[in-house]
Amino acid sequence: MFNLLKMEFYKLKRFPFGYVVLLFFLVIGIIGGGYKLPDYFENTAAVFAETVCDTSLVIIISLAAAFFMGKDFSSRTINNEIKLGYSRFKILLSKMMAVCTFAAFIHAMWVAANVLSFAAVRGFDRSVLCIENALWLITVWIQMSAVISGVVLITFITRTVAGSIAISSMYVLLCCNILRNYTYVKVFTMSPFCFARDNNMENLFFEAIVAFVTLILFSATATVIFNRSDVK
Repeated sequence: MFNLLKMEFYKLKRFPFGYVVLLFFLVIGIIGGGYKLPDYFENTAAVFAETVCDTSLVIIISLAAAFFMGKDFSSRTINNEIKLGYSRFKILLSKMMAVCTFAAFIHAMWVAANVLSFAAVRGFDRSVLCIENALWLITVWIQMSAVISGVVLITFITRTVAGSIAISSMYVLLCCNILRNYTYVKVFTMSPFCFARDNNMENLFFEAIVAFVTLILFSATATVIFNRSDVK
């Protein structure tokens, strides 16, 4: 398992599109936090609250994850890993851990870019540094991982770059953008497709649980499908 993880993170380091996505988030974060958000918010705590729960750009992260995993099927990397004797569960788990870490890192850079660029213009408010906000951020990362686990499932169903990208984009667009913007029933707002909107500890607890259960369900389904596939 360690060797698989090491291989996945090595491939991430050599994944050019990942750097393009990171640069994109840093640039728009700096521009937004330094030039746009100062007109609407008074302190860094408010900017943090606005950006940490933003799902509008999750589709870009999901496309990067789908591309990263999908090309392993087209290049027969997964076939070679199976031939080397690695279990299918460990192969899937290592890829999921890699793309979920990538997604959390990009999200963290996005939030940090907005907050720090805003602070450079309006000053830094230490109220943003509290345990509630830390738990809020962690909860959103768990929710992000649940969303990405859906991308993993789609990729292991389609087993192609084009298919995983096309279906993943529709999946995230529908769940994290369209439904998130127009659905306000509690059953949806507590789901991982609507990132936690405040740092209320009770809400964070239930949102984290729902996200974790969703992640497990998507992962288990992907494992069953992968085990039954004819990839050799």
